[in-house]
Amino acid sequence: MHLFHCPDLASDAVELPPEEAHHALAVLRLRAGDRVGLLDGRGTKALGELIGLAKRSVTARVLERRLLPPERAARIQLAVAPTKQMERFEWFVEKAVEVGVDRIIPIRTERTERSALRHDRLLRVAVAAMKQSQRAWLPEIAPLMPLEALLADAPAQRFFGWCQPGLRSLMAAYRADGDALLAIGPEGDFTEAEAERLRGAGAEGVALGAARLRTETAALAACTWMSLSQQR
Repeated sequence: MHLFHCPDLASDAVELPPEEAHHALAVLRLRAGDRVGLLDGRGTKALGELIGLAKRSVTARVLERRLLPPERAARIQLAVAPTKQMERFEWFVEKAVEVGVDRIIPIRTERTERSALRHDRLLRVAVAAMKQSQRAWLPEIAPLMPLEALLADAPAQRFFGWCQPGLRSLMAAYRADGDALLAIGPEGDFTEAEAERLRGAGAEGVALGAARLRTETAALAACTWMSLSQQR
């Protein structure tokens, strides 16, 4: 059954967002009477029946709905410096949504090579990944923010990946029963001054293995460990 993201599933009849309507009409060529799955990204899954198809709009009748609990007992937040090649950062967003994450925060650091992001494009990537993996919860994609603003409202568990010897591994430091924030720096890593600011705000520098990983690889590896460790 085809799945569509519909942020408002409270009514008995709902209209698909324009991009979802276009996909239903022009790509899938669905017709009135076809049944579809609907996700609001906030835990509600619904069964719908298409009842109104116009040139640019699609309306569905909600036949049944169910609210699913949050996928993790503890929230996972990943703050990641955007990569110079945008497709690599979009790949990370897609895979992190599939693996399981609650919030993705693009951060601007001294060595970040990208000063602007298309937030709407990242959100589309996240929505597509949510539907593909059949998840009921859409992670928040925060706007690009400076490193200094990152820890203003961070959970008690605060980590940052750092390419320095002698650090505890994330696997040893992370507690799966508590909300956590992990920051991953850009190519070239965080500067010494940035690491000092992070430590001053209560964040612990951690290792992500012996190999030196690309930004998006490090972020996805950490996300996978943190998400799977809650399922043990």
